[in-house]
Amino acid sequence: MHPVLRRILAAIAGVVVSVIVIASVEYLGHSLFLGSTIMPDMNNEAAVRDYAAQLPLGVLISLLVAWTAGTYAGSFVACRIAQTRVHLSAIAVGFFVLLATVMNFLQFPHPMWLMISAFVLIPIASWIAIPRSVKETA
Repeated sequence: MHPVLRRILAAIAGVVVSVIVIASVEYLGHSLFLGSTIMPDMNNEAAVRDYAAQLPLGVLISLLVAWTAGTYAGSFVACRIAQTRVHLSAIAVGFFVLLATVMNFLQFPHPMWLMISAFVLIPIASWIAIPRSVKETA
């Protein structure tokens, strides 16, 4: 398989893994900390803002863990599949997760500490998933 195609497919596989890990960890966090709490109508901005302001700290921390773990897992998978210039695939996964997270920030109110932490931890998670012993070729 051509190396460029392999890196593209690696990034796609990494994004899929990231989404699965993020969704799983978020589901677990919501199950543990929210129980059967029902989210308000998304068209009612005031209700959504009030709902977000009253979220337990555990839910917010589980979001950060989900984004970081998903980024790491997806970048790790992308590196393993890509084989050459693995940093490109890993960074593509990290960029995708960061972009999705920013879109989430624009849709729902989040505490400033969570947004800053996400901007710091998502790129770090993507970077540390890159194996240091791989020979960078092609």
